[in-house]
Amino acid sequence: MKKVHVKVPATSANLGPGFDVLGVALPLFNEITMEINGGAWTASRRSLSLSVDIEGEGFDALPRDESNLLVRAAFLVFEATRRWPGTLRIKALNRIPLARGLGSSAAATLAGLYAANKHCGNALSEQALLNMATRVEGHPDNIVPALIGGFCISGMIDHETRYLKFKAPSDLRAVVCIPQRPMSTRDARRLLPSRVPLNAAIFTSGRLAFLLGALWQRKYELLSFGMDDVLHQPARAALLPGLKDVISDAKKAGAYGAALSGAGSSVIAFTKRGTVAKHVGEAMQKRFAGRGIVSRWIDLPLDNHGLKVS
Repeated sequence: MKKVHVKVPATSANLGPGFDVLGVALPLFNEITMEINGGAWTASRRSLSLSVDIEGEGFDALPRDESNLLVRAAFLVFEATRRWPGTLRIKALNRIPLARGLGSSAAATLAGLYAANKHCGNALSEQALLNMATRVEGHPDNIVPALIGGFCISGMIDHETRYLKFKAPSDLRAVVCIPQRPMSTRDARRLLPSRVPLNAAIFTSGRLAFLLGALWQRKYELLSFGMDDVLHQPARAALLPGLKDVISDAKKAGAYGAALSGAGSSVIAFTKRGTVAKHVGEAMQKRFAGRGIVSRWIDLPLDNHGLKVS
């Protein structure tokens, strides 16, 4: 019997203008234990016995068979290495809400890949796993910060995932307001325009530059300007009534800046430490309630460590 434990943080991507390229890790963790017990390794999956146990977020909705994303990711490693176990048992403790723009699918993908690769003697390289995870997810903006922590800029160069990381400052907090209403990433992407006007492209590149510069130089007062977006948030607001007002109220309550988290439905606001975080969280929750949307908010530091395997 051999067990591998993997812990993966939540992530928030885009942060306004950084569509599909920018993300940050948050210390809200999914944990899995992958156990291989009995039977010799084979070159075929035909004799594999599988069991999946889920606690926490999604326990009543996620599949417990080969269609589970954790399992599919693990199978990619077994297929690539041509090593299949006789018995595979997975226990998942999920703390990342599903379909709320907090990187739950990226966390599941990475957990499955890295646990399976550890069982296979780390046969696949870090770059191979990163490329594999990006193919599964479709874009690297959640994958990279979940893997290495911090603020990350990522993209594809010659079919390989590349990134730059800079450490998330310890004096910055993330207040995340999480509606009970889920938002499908697929549905949210369908709303996006196929063409971007020149003025929108200039607006986006300028805001992203200010966002990164404000974080780098810790000039947080510029985040309100830097997190403004015209590329994806206006279209996605059709799925989340009151989004613009929620962001506005967060800033009025003292947030440096706020934006839709990933494809939504969560909204992330950056604040300083102290009571201001409470004011910001309550302001966002109240605005959602005014639109008939029940929500909760959490106050988190930023995570600089990413995925851990033991």
